[in-house]
Amino acid sequence: MALELNRVLPEVDLLSANAAERLAELSARLPSARARLAEIGSADAALRARVQTALGMRWAGAIPTEEPVDASYPCPPAPARFDVLAADGSQIYPDRHGIALYYLINTGSIAFRHGSGQAPDCRTEPRLHYADADLYEEDGGQIPSFKIDADRDLAELGELVQLAGEQVATPTVALIDNGLLLYITLQSPNRGYADAIVEGYLAHLDALKAAGANPAGVVDRPRAASVVRLLRLAELGADQINDQALRDLGPYRHMTDGLLFADLAPGHRSALFEHGSPANQDSYKPRGHSIYLFYVRSGDTLLRVEVPAWVAQNPERLDFVHAAIVKQGELTGGFPYVLMRAHEIAVVTHAERRLLDEALHTALIRRGLSPSISQKQQGKAWTSSAKQKYG
Repeated sequence: MALELNRVLPEVDLLSANAAERLAELSARLPSARARLAEIGSADAALRARVQTALGMRWAGAIPTEEPVDASYPCPPAPARFDVLAADGSQIYPDRHGIALYYLINTGSIAFRHGSGQAPDCRTEPRLHYADADLYEEDGGQIPSFKIDADRDLAELGELVQLAGEQVATPTVALIDNGLLLYITLQSPNRGYADAIVEGYLAHLDALKAAGANPAGVVDRPRAASVVRLLRLAELGADQINDQALRDLGPYRHMTDGLLFADLAPGHRSALFEHGSPANQDSYKPRGHSIYLFYVRSGDTLLRVEVPAWVAQNPERLDFVHAAIVKQGELTGGFPYVLMRAHEIAVVTHAERRLLDEALHTALIRRGLSPSISQKQQGKAWTSSAKQKYG
C-alpha cells in the first residue's frame, strides 16, 4: 500500500508551523550571539586558558587563532592559471539478500585547469570487494557500513594524491565533499582498526603536502556548532568549566555556526579557527596535520572549509584556497563545480547496479551454479517494477 498522504498532511502543516516558530526564535537570539562574537574580538590570555581547560575535557569547540574571531576577509585575487582537483565516492553495500555477497566503491575525480583553455579531465576508479577478508569481521560478522564508508573516504583522498602527482607545476587545490576529519574515530569500537584507517589518511595528506597541493574539505549547509561552543565557553568562569557546562549551550542552544556567519558578504571568509575535536588533537595534530576551519560565502551559499595546518598557517596558501573555492562557485552559484561534477561521475545508478548483478548472474551460471535472490528481495523487485510501470 502506498503512502496515504492525506493522513499526514495535517501533520505537515504543524511541522511547517513548528519550523517557522523555531527559526523565528533562533533569529531573535542571533543578534546577541553576534554581539558576543564581536566582544571576544582577539582572544585574550584568559579565554585561551579556558580553551585549554576545556580541551582537557574532550571539548570539540573552535580554538581561536591570531585572527579576531569576528573578522571578515574579502576574497583575494585568484592566480591567472591554477588547477582544481576534486574526488568523490559512492558505494554499493553488501546485500545478504542478493545472489552473491560483495561491495563496490566507485571513485569519481576531475582535474579542472583554470586559465589553460583545456577541457576538464574526468575519470572513475571502480573497485569490487568480494574476498572473505573484505566482507567479514574477525568474529564472523558481516563488515559494518561505516567501515565501507571509511574505505570510500580513504579512496577519495588517495585519488587526489594520484591526480596531484600528475599535475604540472601550477598552484593546485584538491577538494573533497566533506570535512577532513574522519568519522571512523567516533564510529568504530575497534581502536586498532580506526587508527589504521586514520594512519592511511594522514599518509595521503603527507603525499599531498609533498606534491605541493593544497587539500580542503568543503561542507555545504554546515550544521556544526564549533564556534557557537566557543561563545558559550567565553561566558563561563574558570571555576565553572565542567562536562555538564560544556554540553549546555545555554542561550545558544540549537544555534549553528551557519546561522552565526550567515551575514558574511559575498566572497568573504570568516576568521580561521583550529578544530578542537579530540580526533584532531589526538591523531592529526601530532602528525603536523591539525585541521583548521573557516566559513566562506561563495555565491549564494555559505560553506564550511577545512584545511590542514600547513595550509592554514601559510597566508599565501590560505588565500589561494579561499580564492579558488570562490572562483569555482562562480560557475554554479555557490558550491564548487568540480565537487558537483565529481559526485555526478562517481554515483552508481540503479540501472548500473542492475547491469552489474546481471553480469554476476551470468558468470555464476557459467560456473554451474544456480544463483537466486531471497524471496524478500524478489518481492521488493516485483513491487518496485510494478510501481515503475504503473505508478
